Amino acid sequence: MKILFAASEIYPLIKTGGLADVAGALPVALRKKGHDVKLIMPAYKGILEKVAPIQKTINLGDQFGVGHLLLLETHIPENGTPIWLLQCQALYEREDGPYVDKNGFDFNDNHIRFAALSWATATLALKGGLIDWQADILHLNDWQTGFAAAYLKGWKTEHIPVVTTVHNLRYNGSFDLNQFADTHLSSELLNIHGIEFYGRFSGLKAGLVYADAITTVSPTYAEEILTPEYGDGLDGVLRVMQEKLTGILNGVDYDQWSPEKDLLIPCNYNLETLDQKQVNKLALLKENNLSEDIKKPIFGIVSRLTEQKGLDLVLDAMPALLKKGARLIVLGSGDRHLEAGYLELQKRYPKQVSVRIGYFEDYSHRIQAGIDALLIPSRFEPCGLTQLYALKYGTLPVVRQTGGLADTVFEDGEHTNGFVFKDADSKSLQAAMERCYESFKDINGWRVKQQNAMKYDYSWDAVTDQWIDLYESLICKKL
Repeated sequence: MKILFAASEIYPLIKTGGLADVAGALPVALRKKGHDVKLIMPAYKGILEKVAPIQKTINLGDQFGVGHLLLLETHIPENGTPIWLLQCQALYEREDGPYVDKNGFDFNDNHIRFAALSWATATLALKGGLIDWQADILHLNDWQTGFAAAYLKGWKTEHIPVVTTVHNLRYNGSFDLNQFADTHLSSELLNIHGIEFYGRFSGLKAGLVYADAITTVSPTYAEEILTPEYGDGLDGVLRVMQEKLTGILNGVDYDQWSPEKDLLIPCNYNLETLDQKQVNKLALLKENNLSEDIKKPIFGIVSRLTEQKGLDLVLDAMPALLKKGARLIVLGSGDRHLEAGYLELQKRYPKQVSVRIGYFEDYSHRIQAGIDALLIPSRFEPCGLTQLYALKYGTLPVVRQTGGLADTVFEDGEHTNGFVFKDADSKSLQAAMERCYESFKDINGWRVKQQNAMKYDYSWDAVTDQWIDLYESLICKKL
């Protein structure tokens, strides 16, 4: 099959979250199974330095009155995946992140920036002659590419099947109606059954309503988003379209995330050499100038610091564990008050708590290899990738039972690979952390849990066939 895969971020070119990891890995896994995948993504500032030399340039014209849109054909050097970069200096070449400015506010022209990406994606999907390559499937990801489905609908012409993957329903890409004209979308689509969303218009709703199939990144999340509690205002729409909704668990690229192969950690190890994890633990403690008592557990956080992730709960629960001698290592950024809360915790416990604001890929690997338990107390979690990484590193996750966390982490007697709690409150989290702390004292029992964790196979190879089956079923329906 020929698959056009559209995303607003793709690892290793740019990453703000799990979307980039998926967009970087699933196409590679599909190509390994013989399918022809091409990517499309904006040419943000600095991206051209990370790709192979440009092979071809197509000028799509000045469709949005902000300068010409150029499609640049190249490939990702690390894995050879072909990619089209959408270049427009006015839209994408900015000093800050892909979505927000240095103060953390959405760019005020995001509706145009990602309408342009969606328009270019739809144009490629519809007019394969542009690149002498006609896709069989268009795979969209999150709101930033969702408008592509609406353009195809508005053009009222036969087109290839569209799959929309929801990585996080809360980010629905909604905008004021007075910005609608800027997108050049058909006004016929602006209604309650189309892309209108509570008096606004939404890129994600466009991707849902006009897709042939909707997927989420875990089976449990696919069920949860049908309810008002998790549906973020889209549960009614999703219930109507329930027959085209499915949950396919994200995978992990074990070439990147495996303690046996990881080039970013001090000491490699596997199931048979699990004792070598202690070398990484001691190195991590030294790196952060923390108490080097390896008989007490290290809890870790690698996450966006947001209340969605339940990280306000950790601030309440953690002091009781610190008083017992536990340590905490944090890597992340997000809500200013949570950043301040963790920095204050570090100030109070300088030999037990280390906090780094930001994201550093190499450091995140050293954390996974060196900590004993990873905290993910999310209020909701579409899939979660950090717990999948943790499992492979013999690091036991402490998670709330929701979304992909419920699908992958179990506290179930001899099958235990982590610690699970149900209620989104600090008392329940603390109880799970206390169970983890007590379990750590039993060296043999802890080793069994680590081995349970490391044996799980969440590789992309294990899930790619589900994607292939979905694509093939959609193509057959169109025939």
